[in-house]
Amino acid sequence: MTLITVEGTALPEQMYAVVLRKPFHLEYTKIPVWPIESYEDPKIVLLKVNVCGVCGSDFRYYQGENPWAQHTTGKHIANPPNIVLGHEYVGTVYAVLAEDNREWLGKRVVPICSQICGRCQMCQTNRAHLCENTIHIGHGQGWGTRAYYPGAYAEYAPAWIQGCYEIPSHVSSEEAAMMDVLAVSTHAFDRADHKVDLPLLILGAGAIGNGIGQAARNQGVAEENIILIDNSPISIQVASETGFQNMIDSSDKDRGALTQLVRAVTNNRNVFSVFDTIGTDFSFTLGMNLLDKGGTFVNLAVHDQNLIDFNQMQLSSERNLTTSSNFSLSAYNRTWNWLCRGRYNLTPWFSKISLAEVPKFFTEKIKNKKQREYFKLVITG
Repeated sequence: MTLITVEGTALPEQMYAVVLRKPFHLEYTKIPVWPIESYEDPKIVLLKVNVCGVCGSDFRYYQGENPWAQHTTGKHIANPPNIVLGHEYVGTVYAVLAEDNREWLGKRVVPICSQICGRCQMCQTNRAHLCENTIHIGHGQGWGTRAYYPGAYAEYAPAWIQGCYEIPSHVSSEEAAMMDVLAVSTHAFDRADHKVDLPLLILGAGAIGNGIGQAARNQGVAEENIILIDNSPISIQVASETGFQNMIDSSDKDRGALTQLVRAVTNNRNVFSVFDTIGTDFSFTLGMNLLDKGGTFVNLAVHDQNLIDFNQMQLSSERNLTTSSNFSLSAYNRTWNWLCRGRYNLTPWFSKISLAEVPKFFTEKIKNKKQREYFKLVITG
């Protein structure tokens, strides 16, 4: 395949990237630019990365977990060495492989970070977001055996042109890079089939929790019916700055105290939907105890662990317990429409770091898990 670049300029042979050599070992180094001609797919393009978000799942890959596999396949799949992390990215189309895609050169885009097979049972039955044959940017899924696995913690990253969305000028690159987070949040909200005139509870007010709250707003849930719980000062601050009225600080509070605080907001009613972005025994039991009859508990943080405090009677009265994995294309498109129409408040989210700072930051973050002075990190160069 012939490489077509912006103004016919040659690609550099190497680029800076952050490579996950093995668990707990990230390295900022030079590696070969992604050889997209060898990928044998004319729909693949090469982006010059403008911005890449640091996802919570990236910290799990760093520690040896594989959250995509756990959520999507229900099992652990070992990560290969030399993964370039990063799947929440925006870039400028720098090279294409097909003449039909030349028109994309120079455009600022946000890509869907994965490519489904289109042939499996999941893809054929409107469950493509659960396709186990997915090829994914930012971890090793679907790439076979390679020297380096493509991701966007790098100067360049590949993408599939059919999943690229040109970004309008009024949307910043940082905002557009949040599309993966926001689409995951919208899909999670959809999983609950929430009734908009009833209260909902979000356990964990990080980027996903905040995103679920904003998706709920965009779907018509009144502000007084959205309740968030977190113990992080920065998450509490950002929740306030993004307009949430019912932000409960869980610091030094047991389940009984938190239950009373939630019911004080709901006039002593239970909530119709619970979204758990934490995935601990504490959060599960708290959420299930507050879940109303016929309501839905959505777990967004699937871990390989047994629940200690669970009794089947907690599912009585048609209570539903489910998980949320990835996002559907319809959720993504709805989210994109909202973002382009200014329906999200993301300005308070961002803290910026450079690509070179990433390894040290990950090391310090794991050493000091309770000391978080940022809400959402974005890599900007």
